[in-house]
This record gives sequence, structure tokens and C-alpha cells, in this order.
Amino acid sequence: MSCYIKKVATVSPIGDLGENVNLNSFAASACVADEPDYKTVITNANLRRRMNRMLKMGTYAALKCMGDDSVSLLLTATSLGSISDTEKMLDTIYTSDETLGNPTAFIQSTFNTLAGNIAQIKSIHIPNITFVNRGNTVANALKYAQVKLADDIESILFVSSDEKTELSESVLSQFDLSADGKYGEGASAMILSSEKTESLAEIVYSQCGVDLQTALTEMELSTDDVEILDSKRWCGEYGTSQAFGVALAAKMMEFGMFDGKSHVAIEHRYGPDKSVVILKKS
Repeated sequence: MSCYIKKVATVSPIGDLGENVNLNSFAASACVADEPDYKTVITNANLRRRMNRMLKMGTYAALKCMGDDSVSLLLTATSLGSISDTEKMLDTIYTSDETLGNPTAFIQSTFNTLAGNIAQIKSIHIPNITFVNRGNTVANALKYAQVKLADDIESILFVSSDEKTELSESVLSQFDLSADGKYGEGASAMILSSEKTESLAEIVYSQCGVDLQTALTEMELSTDDVEILDSKRWCGEYGTSQAFGVALAAKMMEFGMFDGKSHVAIEHRYGPDKSVVILKKS
């Protein structure tokens, strides 16, 4: 199943990987996304004003990555959706004694709002699917992309986005999901294609419920051939951080930053969930 990464764009603590890969510039410990000037890409001011941070990050990355290209399928992924609007909705329900309130926060907090925003702005009428599978979200979405590209789809826009708030970080820390206590956020977008021409890297493996050694065994790969990328040191821990790792690995492979290694593996552990994505040089 050929699944090539053609382009990437991100909103992350180290900026947009589609424009620059400067790993030495990152010194922050909070792992907060370095948000761009959204109006340069999301030009509709009314739409932009209604968006929460999760939607702005995801929509910006998607539009920046897609440009004028056309795709046949839209895949979006999020682990927690819009936490900020979920908090607003629950707070309104509580303070209004469960009477009817403003529905905006509820509408903006639903998981598939990101897909709707992208389709509306780009005026595209194509199938779109939103994946919400906790720590398995990205690997499941990319596995689906592999299957569809091997079937009847030529190109896919894949977008993931998750935000953090002070409250969500406090709650997540109680579950010890991050080994070093650094919880992050961000959005990653990729154009995936069945065509190899001008691609950055190829996704050759995407599987949930496996650890790194199992994945390497299944792929008949030696650790001598594979770079294990610890991408979370640059983005922090969150449910869809694996997408940032895949985008980062693809860009680093494009610039030949893994000497002597033919593959790059991104292992993701998030609570009880574990998954592995492996990339190969194009």
C-alpha cells in the first residue's frame, strides 16, 4: 500500500515545518503552540472570530498545506476536540442551572467541526471522516489512508489538531500521561498520495496496539536501519502528537538528516494506548 507524504504544514511550538526546520531554536518548556498570523490564511474575519484555538490551528495548517491543490478525501483527527469550548459549554450549563443557553460553544466543541470548516472555506464536496480514538487517533487515521490510497483514492488531506487549557493540563497531569510532565498542543496537516513523484517520505507502517519492537519485527527491520524519533521533546505530550512526529520525520528525511538510516519510527504511548508509524525514504 503506497502512501507518500507530498507536503506538510504545522502549527507547533517550533512553528510551521512546511516553511522551516530549526530544531535548535526551541527552548521553551511549556510546549505552547507558536501561533501564526491566522488572517493571512483564514481571511474570513467573521468565521475566524468564531473559531476557538483548536479550530484556528487545524484550519490554518490544512489551508496552508492544501494551497491550490485538490484532494479526493479529507481526514481529520483529534483526541479531545475543542477543550476551551467544551469548558465554556459545561460552565454555562452549570451557571444557568441547566436552562437553555447560547449553543455556539456546543456547536464549536463537536469533533467534526474542523472538517466542516475546511470543507466550507475550500468549497469542496468530498467524503470526510473524523477520527477520535484517544492516543490511537493518528495511527488509525493513517492506516485508513493507506487502505484508501491502495483502493480508489488518489490524494488525501490529513489534518490533526488538539489544544490545551490550564484546566485540561491539570486534569491530564493527574493521569501521568507525560513522562516528563510536558503537555503540548498543535496541529499538523499533510497531503498524502499514491504517487511517489516529489514526495518527502513514504508511510510504510501504521498500527495500533503494538510496541516498537513488535513493529520492527513485523517489518523485518533492524534497529541499525531505523532512527527512533523522539519528537515529543519539541511538541510535548498530547493525544495527536504522533502526527507532528510524522510531519517532522518527513521534513527531516527530505533534508537528509538521518545519515545511514533508511527508516524512521515514531512510537506513541498515551495512557494505555500505544501505536507505531514507520516512514521510509522516498
